Amino acid sequence: MQMKMMTMFLIKCFRQSVLTLLVPGMLLIISLPASAVSLHRHIMLEGKNLTLGDVFDGAGKYADRIIARAPAPGKRATLTPEWLAYVACSYNLQWAPSSAQDIAVVQRTSHVIGKEEIGVKILAALRPELPLSELYTVNFDKRKIEAHLPTDIPPLLNIERITRDKFSNRFFATLTADRGRHRHTVSGTLLRMIEIPVVTRRIRKGEIVDHDDIQIITVSAKQIGPNVLVDQNELIGKAPRRTLVENRPIRARDVRQPLLVKRGGLVSMIYQTKFMRISARGKAKQNGSRGEAVRVENIGSKKVVEGVITGPGEITVTFDHPVARK
Repeated sequence: MQMKMMTMFLIKCFRQSVLTLLVPGMLLIISLPASAVSLHRHIMLEGKNLTLGDVFDGAGKYADRIIARAPAPGKRATLTPEWLAYVACSYNLQWAPSSAQDIAVVQRTSHVIGKEEIGVKILAALRPELPLSELYTVNFDKRKIEAHLPTDIPPLLNIERITRDKFSNRFFATLTADRGRHRHTVSGTLLRMIEIPVVTRRIRKGEIVDHDDIQIITVSAKQIGPNVLVDQNELIGKAPRRTLVENRPIRARDVRQPLLVKRGGLVSMIYQTKFMRISARGKAKQNGSRGEAVRVENIGSKKVVEGVITGPGEITVTFDHPVARK
């Protein structure tokens, strides 16, 4: 129906563009003057108005005539063949669409205020309400967050209003530019962040974690459990109980002090009292790290006693420890 109405309009437009003269013995059809024009298929606008000259090259004296509003800053619009034909006919321009592909795309240029800049403004506005010792980041509800402002105004956004729920950390904010003429609403959640140490390479069981193996990363507090290490000093010098994978949180039970005594290995047994110190050779019955209690067999007496690991290959036994028979 719309195509039929457009066709009727074009026929009417053609009839109005010719002048019919009756001359004795013949019929004269004289076309009124019309400008030869071409279509601009890709149109970039800075202002808020679309003119005839923006759309057609060779629009003549009507080139500055406003024919439509421009899209919003950063947006685009498609001019259909029917609409273009209507405009051309209205201004007696010699142009008509040859197919449905004869379209024009109008895009409005803009200043782009991105997600990162908007997030900084949100955090700055809410910072007085948050604990100084805690880190936060902004998680917007929408994936793509950006504000487009006209190019004829300063690219500045100000927070007009912002609210935050203290329990869920949900926020809603209204940002404005150019004295409130342009408004943007955003919402999201403040996420508490925490710095944790992670390893930069795979460290296997039996290796020792060195300072150069560690880097500090920032993650959401929700991603880590209560037993995750947050102090790199709790990791340096430790040995993995299982392979540590790079850039992953490390729990306290994932590491231990390095083994100073291995099961079946020869050790020095130190018998310590307030008045004397006696050493003997022994064989460890368990693996152990510094400060751990392990069983050890005296090679000379074949007795098994319990002692505390006090150094590499060294177990200190006090006479207060119960003696276990072999």
